[in-house]
Amino acid sequence: MKTLSRLFTIAVLVLTVSCSKDHTDDNTTPTPTDNYLSVADFHAHNGVAMQTYTVSGTAGGSFTTPQGTVVIVPANTFYTQMGAAVTGNVTVQFKDIYKKSDMLLSDISATYETGTPLKSGGEFFIKAIANGQGLIIGKTITVKQPLNGIAADNGMEALFGKVDSVLAPNGGMIWAAADTFGIGGNGSVGVTASQYVFSLYSFNSSPDSGTWCNSDNPNFFSTYPQTTLTIHSVDSTFSGEVFLVFKNQSCMVHVYKYGINYNYDYAPSGLQATVVVIGEKGGELYSAFVPITISNNMTVNFGVTLTTTEAFKAQLETLN
Repeated sequence: MKTLSRLFTIAVLVLTVSCSKDHTDDNTTPTPTDNYLSVADFHAHNGVAMQTYTVSGTAGGSFTTPQGTVVIVPANTFYTQMGAAVTGNVTVQFKDIYKKSDMLLSDISATYETGTPLKSGGEFFIKAIANGQGLIIGKTITVKQPLNGIAADNGMEALFGKVDSVLAPNGGMIWAAADTFGIGGNGSVGVTASQYVFSLYSFNSSPDSGTWCNSDNPNFFSTYPQTTLTIHSVDSTFSGEVFLVFKNQSCMVHVYKYGINYNYDYAPSGLQATVVVIGEKGGELYSAFVPITISNNMTVNFGVTLTTTEAFKAQLETLN
């Protein structure tokens, strides 16, 4: 009887442990939590990832990104910074950005050298490396950017990224025309029925830093009267980032804080947009989404609420 009793006890224990384990798996699986050191850390983890490709220095090559961008490199394109032709394999680092949500997550604002917003046909970063050194180019690299269902805009121009501490503090970037502000990049944009064809004649200086390029219409928003948009946090202790995501246009602008407010002096009056706010406190994310129609000397107040990366991205996607 003792043996039967002991076996029954063991069976009950096994059944109890098994049921307890199943209950934990089904109902109490820990929910992933956000843990960011800063908003910059949030961008680093959620921005568009870098792609890496290999082409031949002598034969050239081509590749197509997951976004549908086609990059064509002619034969004998690359040179070292000392002017020697590169004959071996070349590593090409590349990332492309089309959606407004990706612009925001990567913190790549569509802001012109004048401070005005830009209508973007697609942003991309490119860098060529051999033996650990950035290379220069002696022939035209062709970057074919898909329209993604959006009507072609014949006003697109080739612009290049530049860090600007005045228009974009804290290491932010603006877009400038070729050979302005000492950027050094050069190119042009052709328009077809299905794509923008970005012809890249030279990289930015220095080659070790890589080159940001953008097919943009710098004049689209100039048809609207400009006004000052003041964006104000109802919580004076809040510290985060504010963005302006335009409706029906491929444009996202980073609005920077000056004093106690976030001010944008080049807002196109009459257009619809959403003020998007993202901040971090104690590793947790806080956000706000405020739809607006921009009016003359408008002030927008916002308050943030606790969110998660998943929830923030889902709401941001609805603005694309």
